[in-house]
Amino acid sequence: MDIQEYVTVTVMAAVWLIIQIIKKPVFDRFGLSDYIPLIAAVLGIVFTVWINGTLDFSLFLQGLASGFAATGMNEGINAIFFKGDE
Repeated sequence: MDIQEYVTVTVMAAVWLIIQIIKKPVFDRFGLSDYIPLIAAVLGIVFTVWINGTLDFSLFLQGLASGFAATGMNEGINAIFFKGDE
């Protein structure tokens, strides 16, 4: 088993968790909710580079996809479970 097989999913889960933790105290408080996808993408890139220890274009895209996937996962969860709570 190689950890490289699970980097994308692991980074996505980590980014989603961090965004959820800092959403209320940082993003909602300072009105930065529009920048959540951008910050999630940057976090995804940083975590992917950190785990792999190197930076190349494929890792950059992998981190970018992980960050955007975390944002999409959050929107999907909200649409399924909280669609009437607006």
